[in-house]
Amino acid sequence: MTRRRAMRSVAWLFAACLGVQSVGVAVADAAPAFGACPEGAVAPGSGAECAVISVPRDYSAPDGPRIDVTVSRIRATGERLGTLFANPGGPGADALDYWAQHSPRLPAELSEHYDRIAVQPRGLRWSTPLSCGIADHEDRSVTRAACDEAQPGYVQTITTENTARDMDAVRAALGLDRIDFYGTSYGTYLGAVYATMFPERVDRMVLDSSVHPGWVWNEQFAQQQLAGKQRLDDLFSWIAEHDAEYHLGATPLQVYRNWVRLVVAQGGGWYANLTPPPASTADLPGNLPEPVLQVARDGLNGSRDQIGQLQNLIRALTSGGTSAQVPLLAATSVATYTRGFWPTFARAMADADLDPNDTRELQAIEGVTATDSTGRNVFAAITCNENAIPGRMELLGTAAATVASGGNALDARADMVRSGVACSDWDPVATPVAVANRGLPTRPLVLQSRHDAATKYEGGPAMSAVLNGSLITVEGGDHGTFGRGNAPLDDAVMTYLRTGDVTIDHVDQAPLN
Repeated sequence: MTRRRAMRSVAWLFAACLGVQSVGVAVADAAPAFGACPEGAVAPGSGAECAVISVPRDYSAPDGPRIDVTVSRIRATGERLGTLFANPGGPGADALDYWAQHSPRLPAELSEHYDRIAVQPRGLRWSTPLSCGIADHEDRSVTRAACDEAQPGYVQTITTENTARDMDAVRAALGLDRIDFYGTSYGTYLGAVYATMFPERVDRMVLDSSVHPGWVWNEQFAQQQLAGKQRLDDLFSWIAEHDAEYHLGATPLQVYRNWVRLVVAQGGGWYANLTPPPASTADLPGNLPEPVLQVARDGLNGSRDQIGQLQNLIRALTSGGTSAQVPLLAATSVATYTRGFWPTFARAMADADLDPNDTRELQAIEGVTATDSTGRNVFAAITCNENAIPGRMELLGTAAATVASGGNALDARADMVRSGVACSDWDPVATPVAVANRGLPTRPLVLQSRHDAATKYEGGPAMSAVLNGSLITVEGGDHGTFGRGNAPLDDAVMTYLRTGDVTIDHVDQAPLN
């Protein structure tokens, strides 16, 4: 695996103008004709219908070539109070099936009173797919040259700004004066850009698990690596609390050691190099008297970084200094995104512990974030086309030194992202829109988990500040907090959508059922 491809994989798994140009938006001549959705795009029986809308490929040349974007819609079952657009993130995540997948978990009031719209972003399958000459099963780096060779002139139009313009073209085609919007992860940035460009077209806006508007894009993904460590410790602690069921260790440190053993056995190598969780008295010899036991524990904690480095160095050397993404690692990244996966993950890890060749459950968890090649292409195009944070190639040496010394893999990954190697052959073609509140009629609502492993907490307050929004801090670390069975939070969101009022600023995490 090349370093460039490795860095794009890291960002994907742990896993998002100097002014706004005044350009025209072409509006469809007639209302779009909704009918059956493309095969495989939307779950059957959801009530979703789809339409294809033509938009300019390049909005600075509205009379030039055009592309098609596909839109899904689920109608309100009762009196309609609004039309709620959604984007689930990425960049590069499919949107068409968002409402069909999530409606069963959302408050009934939403389905009853809101038409739900999802616009498949340009470049993804079903919306003029961006081809870069790479098949779904191939592990090759996406390059701008390859994309441009396959579809000349298209790849440079894959930006958040143009995706927002596509969304507004859909709004106009549907005959709507204003829309409500819900976005999660990268969808928060897309929504913020839309609100900046078209404030008069926005009514209510909910931004859930926000991209930091000042970190686009290198720093966003660097911070993502660092945020993941706390959530991993939380995951290991939860598994230790349920040792009677999973038998993976009675302390977070014991679970961590079993996790490392399994990762290395699957070929994970240096990816398993993490600073261990703090030791507890249960991790020390039981025959130590107090206060020697307490002193020993404090001493062990004080040196655990150094001990961990030595262990990690040995693993790196014995694995030949290389590693590949393995089922347990991929499933772990998914589990850090939402606590709802923890029981399934722990059971899959326990089964793998009993039979190292049994990784079916781990692969099933990994499959939750699976996408086709267009998702990878769009991710590369957006993050390289509009990256505002210059790379620091000297950090590759720092990352290499961290790996060679057995240091924390997440620190090494962060430095690799900051190096800019993922876009070293792909110069930006657009300046990110400077997100701001330019006259929104209602303050946006921002939801942010305190220990979010994908979009670090600081992104929520920063997004709320630039948009003059209202922030609700959610305890725990779920990435995407609305519609997870957290009744106080869901009630607050629905109150906001109805009235524009925000009644709380803090809420506990969703219960784990």
